[in-house]
Amino acid sequence: MKYVLRALFLSSTLLGFGQTTESGAPIEWIQKMRQQQIENISDPQTWDMERMHKDLMPMNDYQPIRMGAFPVPHYDLLGPYRGGGFMGNAKARSIPDYKLVVEDKEIVFDSFFIGDSPFYEEARRNRSFFTIMTVIDTVDTNGFTPGASSFLSRNHPDYGGQGSVSTKNNRLDYVAFTTPDKGSFAIVNMRLFHLEYGDLIVVTPQKDGSFRSLQIHSKGVKEEELFDYIKNEVLKREDVLSLITESTVISGTPEVPHEMD
Repeated sequence: MKYVLRALFLSSTLLGFGQTTESGAPIEWIQKMRQQQIENISDPQTWDMERMHKDLMPMNDYQPIRMGAFPVPHYDLLGPYRGGGFMGNAKARSIPDYKLVVEDKEIVFDSFFIGDSPFYEEARRNRSFFTIMTVIDTVDTNGFTPGASSFLSRNHPDYGGQGSVSTKNNRLDYVAFTTPDKGSFAIVNMRLFHLEYGDLIVVTPQKDGSFRSLQIHSKGVKEEELFDYIKNEVLKREDVLSLITESTVISGTPEVPHEMD
């Protein structure tokens, strides 16, 4: 019963305080929530062991950071979890409608978004908080871009994701997360991005093994609008096209390799 009361108290305070952080979250509520979060993590009575057991399953080797199976407090002790996830065209680029090509460069993207969470101001709900675009030059035998991505809610109410994209001679690794009070951040091959200054990152792998990047605002588009937004707006921008089509960027439309007999 005490945990139910804590959850109700913390949820009710969301609308009760006037002073807010830059992200729009009430400061007093955030402070109480953070303290309660720490206490719950340390208290076995609050743990959701079913979630932890799911995390014991093997993870994809392409993930840049290996996920550990930690005991996780029941989400509702702090307030409801309203979903989130990731989407992109890396596994759908073999379908013509989802293939993005500019001159001799093929582009794939990955995006993380949160659901209709009461922890976030309305302008951030049901919208992407991080999108990464890059150029590829290889695919696997299924016609997929080598790599993987995942979205993680285990730090509720902070959410994040990670992924990777492999090229013939390099690999792009990325991790991004968003919080109700501290903003959103991404690390791409150890370059740090403060996402309030632009939540869409364009990264071009260079032929010499280095990278170039461009950070832009994506308007926080919704998941179902993202592909059309990238195709019809982002890939029409002069600064994006200039970065992608540089002669120093890897190129060549990937072809599906033949399996050995």
